[in-house]
Amino acid sequence: MICSDLSCRQAFWAQFPLVLSLGFLFAVGCAFLPGSQARAQVIIATVNGDPITDIDVNERMKLLRVLHQPATHDAALESMIDDQLKLDETAEFKIKASDTEIGQQIGKDAAKLKMAPQAFLEELQSSGILESNFKEYFAAEYQFLLLVEAYNKGVDASETEVRAELAKDGGKAAAGTNYQLRQIIFAVFGSNATATDLEEKMKAAEQLRTRFTDCASGIPLAQGMDDVAIKDPLTRNSLQLSDSVKDLLDKTPVGHLTPPERTADGIEMIAVCAKGASDDDTALRNAISQRLLEAEMEADAAKRLKEMRARAVVVVKK
Repeated sequence: MICSDLSCRQAFWAQFPLVLSLGFLFAVGCAFLPGSQARAQVIIATVNGDPITDIDVNERMKLLRVLHQPATHDAALESMIDDQLKLDETAEFKIKASDTEIGQQIGKDAAKLKMAPQAFLEELQSSGILESNFKEYFAAEYQFLLLVEAYNKGVDASETEVRAELAKDGGKAAAGTNYQLRQIIFAVFGSNATATDLEEKMKAAEQLRTRFTDCASGIPLAQGMDDVAIKDPLTRNSLQLSDSVKDLLDKTPVGHLTPPERTADGIEMIAVCAKGASDDDTALRNAISQRLLEAEMEADAAKRLKEMRARAVVVVKK
């Protein structure tokens, strides 16, 4: 099934525990960004009466540099104007992104930059951007896309378009790699866990990783340990995964565990029980359809933003 609305896509990605646990970390990270400090501000523009200050623009310039986008004063001001229009429009429909949803948007932007999500978040945090500017940008992105998708509910890439994309590679496009996986979690209970507790769990996870050389013997070994949960087997195609997760699985030999990672559920590792080329092009066709749909949504979003800009009262003070 091809998802054509956000709720469907969120349900689809909910099948990937590793991805969602990272998404949780993005949201938590957003919540603890350095707080803003009060400084004198000068209003340099208004959008339908809403002010944009010199501080807003200076902070946006920092953010644009992290995003590898033009970071001139004019580019930052235009970015701020666009965001204010998006926020105003989505407010009309009472659309407001939560910290978790802002975290999801950070993950999407990290993927576009081909960065590991945590590395992208750390770069954002170390750039000195004010929390308000940082979160507002990703909230505006998320909220406006949600609105555009609602306007386009039921829109899908056609079979003709999918076939045309397949034909560009002579119909021989790779169908991706299938991974057979088991998720292993060393539980860390509650927010009262101490640094010592975490260190002990991490040490136990590393010890298991050293002894784990194949799934047939390694899974029973993990099952015999205290406070360790083994999730049911699952198969995932590389076309369904982010580049960072795919790279991690590719680097892990069959029968071994990925490095332990601290997540919302505890200390997690993934056992790679098998991997190989897929002979089913379903995942490939879905990936193509999703890519075509995202391109169509981006084009419609740009069109709607242009129309909003034409209607808006924007005053830039000289």
